[in-house]
Amino acid sequence: MRIVALGADHQSAPVALRERLCYARSEIGGALGALAALGAAEAALITTCNRTEVYALWPRDAGALASFLAESRCVRPEELNGRLYQVADSDAVAHLFRVACGIESMMVGEYQVLGQVREALEAAVEAGTAGTVLRRLFETAVRVGRRARSETAVGQGAFSVGGCAVQLARSVFGNLQGRHTLIVGAGKMSEVTARHLADQGADSVIVANRTYERACQLADCFGGRAVRYDELFECLGGVDIVIASTSAPHAVICRDDMARVMRARRGRPLVLIDIAVPRDVEPSVGELEGVYLYNIDDLSSVVAQDAAARHKEVVKVERIVAEEAEAFAAWRASQAAAPLIASLRGRFEQVRREQLERAGPRLAQLPPEAREAVSELTAAIVNKLLHAPTVKLRGLLTDGNGDQRAEAIRELFDLSEDGAGDRQ
Repeated sequence: MRIVALGADHQSAPVALRERLCYARSEIGGALGALAALGAAEAALITTCNRTEVYALWPRDAGALASFLAESRCVRPEELNGRLYQVADSDAVAHLFRVACGIESMMVGEYQVLGQVREALEAAVEAGTAGTVLRRLFETAVRVGRRARSETAVGQGAFSVGGCAVQLARSVFGNLQGRHTLIVGAGKMSEVTARHLADQGADSVIVANRTYERACQLADCFGGRAVRYDELFECLGGVDIVIASTSAPHAVICRDDMARVMRARRGRPLVLIDIAVPRDVEPSVGELEGVYLYNIDDLSSVVAQDAAARHKEVVKVERIVAEEAEAFAAWRASQAAAPLIASLRGRFEQVRREQLERAGPRLAQLPPEAREAVSELTAAIVNKLLHAPTVKLRGLLTDGNGDQRAEAIRELFDLSEDGAGDRQ
């Protein structure tokens, strides 16, 4: 079966579509089970704020994966036209390695994606859809990501999404000295954001989160103040910048609530930066007078400057990716070839034994040492005949035609499918 990857990211699809393709953590197990039911021998799913990707050991056309994704996320198939990318075999392997290295990320070299690749593997293992191939593939991807960051400078000083949001806020105000900021959410992204705000000298940082205790923990780390979630809109009246990053499946800041907030602010402007996917702020909030709303796709100007500075490091990472992808292909070829080679050798050995048995009456006239020499000679001939095909098979089974070639060899030599020997 082929390794197939299909998905959408910040380069192929806008945030309005990406948020609809995003899976909640609680949905991943069911999605992987559905893929297995559709025929995936193995399956894994990466879902982040900037990408949703399906990886599968897949016996069918990749179009069926696109149909699965559309149906699973309640998206009309025509909405995905031109928005999905799909790669297979060595290209799929290299793509995952680039994702793990952070060079496919919006913020080139960012480190969080490595944890997300690891989480995708853990979810697949838990769902029972990570077999020998995908487990090896994702474990290798994590190792390649670590190698890229230790052997190149691609990750040194890299922006995160939260870091880019703070840079965007800084570009709006010139600097953040004396500015009051509200962070909505207290997850990993919010923690990174709070750190960057503190580094940029923000005067005060307020953290609002559904779990008040978690908001307190985050606020304490940076000398900020925690508020309960029901105080959120009261706080919006006194801050300059709001950075929203929750894991809520729906908007938590709505137009009607913000309209009341802006009336109370009496024309004072408010910058809202929504880095969540699905989005935390209703897009129509940006239509209100005095509100300057940015979403994750609006970080592109900051990202472009950073990506240009990292171009030389990306070239170095691509060399690591190519080397590791080639090594993975060699491993997979050996895995694919092993049962076929065993079956082929078993078939030849059966023929050799049958011919020795037929010649038994004539060989019986020879002394024992001569009969042993004949047996050794026939075994040596079989080994000699199979040496070159054995070497060639490992190379022939690495590309997209490997399955067809393997089946042709089985048919040609009347071999069993499972590699146990000949067909009876």
